[in-house]
Amino acid sequence: MGGMVAARKNRGGFTLVEVLIATVVLSVSLFGLLQAMMTCQRLMTASRRFETAQYVLNLGEMAHPVPLSEKVTDDPLDNDLLNIPATDALELADEIELDLTRQEREDLAGYTFERSVDEYKESGDGRVMEHEDELKRNGNLYTLRTTVKWGGDRYGGKKDEETVIRLWRKDK
Repeated sequence: MGGMVAARKNRGGFTLVEVLIATVVLSVSLFGLLQAMMTCQRLMTASRRFETAQYVLNLGEMAHPVPLSEKVTDDPLDNDLLNIPATDALELADEIELDLTRQEREDLAGYTFERSVDEYKESGDGRVMEHEDELKRNGNLYTLRTTVKWGGDRYGGKKDEETVIRLWRKDK
């Protein structure tokens, strides 16, 4: 009988404690890996949305290019060539007669393009200034603000936007 006890002690196996420790280490490692994968997925989704926003910005600029100064005869603040109300991205694609696939149409859903001319309201010291005075000081430069918005109900209630600001000169 003594030989049988010695045979059991020489058997190579894992104890219950070793198995539990290995399980905990594996669980923590898998949890970390899952967290990294979820972060990567969020970044890829955000990147895809920004890429689509850039595409919508390009569509808007093709459908409504910034006009040359001589084409704007009235006040730039009220001009329809410079001030573009919020326009759905699918309308922009239709304006420039793009032939989009069903997937491309789904990707553009919920994106809007708009452009406006900023008014000069106050100087650096907080005084309200006249529009013409500020324009003369700045060499007849207007600030064009182009914004692409997306999100809302489609993306969990969060609204995002990308804004591009450029200067436009009105020659007198």
